[in-house]
Amino acid sequence: MAALKISGELMKSNLGTLQKYTISTRHPAILGIFIASTAALYPLATGAQEKNGRVIEKESTEEREEREAQDSANSVFQLGTITVYGQAPSPSDALESRVDSSTITLLEKKNVAEALSMTPGVTFVPGAGGRNESFALVRGFGSLAVPVYIDGVPAYIPYDGNLDLSRFTTADIASIHVAKGYSSVLYGPNAIGGAINILSRKPVAPFEGDVTLGTFTGKGKEASFNLGARQDKWYTQIGASRLERDYYKMAKSYENTKKRNYRVEDWKVSAKLGYTPNDTDEYTFGYQRQEAEKGYDPHADGYSGTSWRWPKWNRETFYAVSSTRIGEASYIKPRVFYDKFDNSLLIPRYNGDASKYDDYSWGGSLELGTNLITDNSLKGVAHYKFDNHREMMKRKESGQTYNDYTYADRNLSFGLEDTWHITSQWDLQFGLSYDRRETKKAETVKEALITMDSWNPQIGVFYKLNEEHNFHATLARKSRMPSIKERFSVHMADDRVAIPNPGLKAEQAIHYEVGYQGLVLDATQLTANVFYSRIDDKIESQIYNKGDYPDYPGQSVRQAINVKGVVERKGVELGVNSYVNDLLSIGAAYTWINIRDLEDSGNHLTNVPRHSGNLYADIRPLSWLSVIPSVEANSSRYINQQGDKLAGFALTNLKFSITPPGLSDISVNIGVNNLLNADARYQDTVYPADGRSYYGNVRITF
Repeated sequence: MAALKISGELMKSNLGTLQKYTISTRHPAILGIFIASTAALYPLATGAQEKNGRVIEKESTEEREEREAQDSANSVFQLGTITVYGQAPSPSDALESRVDSSTITLLEKKNVAEALSMTPGVTFVPGAGGRNESFALVRGFGSLAVPVYIDGVPAYIPYDGNLDLSRFTTADIASIHVAKGYSSVLYGPNAIGGAINILSRKPVAPFEGDVTLGTFTGKGKEASFNLGARQDKWYTQIGASRLERDYYKMAKSYENTKKRNYRVEDWKVSAKLGYTPNDTDEYTFGYQRQEAEKGYDPHADGYSGTSWRWPKWNRETFYAVSSTRIGEASYIKPRVFYDKFDNSLLIPRYNGDASKYDDYSWGGSLELGTNLITDNSLKGVAHYKFDNHREMMKRKESGQTYNDYTYADRNLSFGLEDTWHITSQWDLQFGLSYDRRETKKAETVKEALITMDSWNPQIGVFYKLNEEHNFHATLARKSRMPSIKERFSVHMADDRVAIPNPGLKAEQAIHYEVGYQGLVLDATQLTANVFYSRIDDKIESQIYNKGDYPDYPGQSVRQAINVKGVVERKGVELGVNSYVNDLLSIGAAYTWINIRDLEDSGNHLTNVPRHSGNLYADIRPLSWLSVIPSVEANSSRYINQQGDKLAGFALTNLKFSITPPGLSDISVNIGVNNLLNADARYQDTVYPADGRSYYGNVRITF
């Protein structure tokens, strides 16, 4: 998107560019290992500057743009995608929306939820409610229906399937891929609403790095650092970031204050070691650790929308992935991973006791592909994932554990995808997956060790008028199996009890879509999609009033159920990204979506505005100055099934980026978000979003 200002060729690549990282002294051993491996594997270039084995002395603007476009494509960790290196993207991959690191940096999007707000068809819902979690709804589907992957590794929380996307900072991201509706069966199970794949980067130069330091309203601080090295057959990369904030400034006064008392602190480190013995094969080991704290400060002033606090929200992931060519026309791509989630929650009604999660997942996938069949690209994949959720309470005074329960699921998925290249212009793609979830342990409902499964077929027709204009029509049946929380939650509120429902059925959806992708004048990318979906057996939380549920006469009851009838989604997505000239680049997105319950017109679906969109420009009046205005707008949205609405709003942002003459590797950035101090609301009237806020940072690339 913003990479359009580099060149029209970079627009065609539609891949991420370099993004920023940091190293934290909290893990000096990791830093030491990286420096040692870098020194041993990659002697630093001397003399003239060298990039990807090419000596660069003096180059024209056109040559520089072509080089940067190629480096941008190479900087994405290709093994984390569905497409195998050296192969043309399959039609389903080409349909995915992408947000690259240049756009993320240009618009100062600090977490994944914010970055996804720039994608047509995606609705941003920032932190609100007791959990203060941020989500990105894909065509109205929430996080339970849109699994999140990091370099192809599933990242959702085993218990409820959710993932707080505001905890995922963007400092180590090369690009984010969003599949909507018709997603490749190679992703695996539960992608009823699509899939989000967060891709890290890998180095393109013998030695490279960057540093970002900044501050923002709310006593906010950001810092990131990155080191990468690549030469011949090896590469290493390590990075870390830290982001913290003490409070949020509100547009409107609450309880005689314009300060929202909510503190967040996020820290992340990632590392990667790769081996590329030839032009087609690659073997990589990766590591990522996140640590976070969030919640109101009981000793600070200001309005508090929630009294929930997380002293600990930690994730740690190890993974290994490789791709090996077999002969001239086939490949094998195995992936294994181990993911751990450690969580501690404090809520006043627990009287100081801590609710703790000690969760882990492990598993992997094996993908095989071949072009041995004439005019066909055939791919098959097998996924295995074991989810273990342990929840417990710890007493504040003694540290004693009670209510210690464990739940476990085994997930299996098999997918087959064939692309028939009918002619040079026509492709026909078939996909079929079989998904299976087996409940292996449920301590609160021991008799409910239930197995559920589903078949998911899909088909797509793709027409390429020429290299610049592509059309498609797709049909996909997708499913989502209920989470551990939906089946077994026994959480009690003050006067409400949750009743397990182990017999929940999987949600089912059928997606229809027609669309166009085109490149006009070599520098303007257009996308347009019309979609329609029908969802059966939708899972919702049902509230029963006191006396309405048998055996609980004095309490209200909450239970997850399959809703009768059909939920319909239909809409239009439009996207424009254009490199006009050296002085101006623009990007815009618009979504119209209508969601309704066909059986009950009085049941209003929440959190999704009928109209949403964004517009930004990168204006360069001087060679050393960029002016970046942007607007994000949402129409009204329902906040409950009864039909209450929040008003629409528009947020105006303005940024100035200065590159001092003669110092092209340094940028100084200052800006203001919500310039007009609009009182924006996303979920309900109790939780206001940010008012006007200011920021400034310095980025250095070397």
